Amino acid sequence: MVDGFAKAPRYVLKDGSRPTCPSVLQASSDSVATVVFGFSDKPEYDAFQAASSIALTPYPLVKGYLQNQIELDTAALNLVVVDATAAGQPILNAATFESVLESFQLNSDTVAISHRLVFDESASGYRIEESSLVPGTGPVA
Repeated sequence: MVDGFAKAPRYVLKDGSRPTCPSVLQASSDSVATVVFGFSDKPEYDAFQAASSIALTPYPLVKGYLQNQIELDTAALNLVVVDATAAGQPILNAATFESVLESFQLNSDTVAISHRLVFDESASGYRIEESSLVPGTGPVA
């Protein structure tokens, strides 16, 4: 399900050797989700870095990384949060790794947004939801 489009992410910010990730609440032990912050360009990741107290390093989001993550666990939900301005935003838009990889392969400037992360203050983490307005959709991870 697609709930719009955003600029395709081309960079991640790394904390050491690992991409910066939001704190995601896993719905069950059976469902696994990998979520990273992705940015379409320098002004977008600069805004995120300005709101962060951690020293982060920009790194190109590459086809190989996306493909390897997809192949590691085909049942996992792999998402890239697109152009967040801060780690604690109430709602974050996200695209699947597959959609981002497809945007690379098609040389597209946009990517389909299919999920959103909604911050749950009581649990101090994000719940993942399909972002379509179709009735009956709800948390997926």
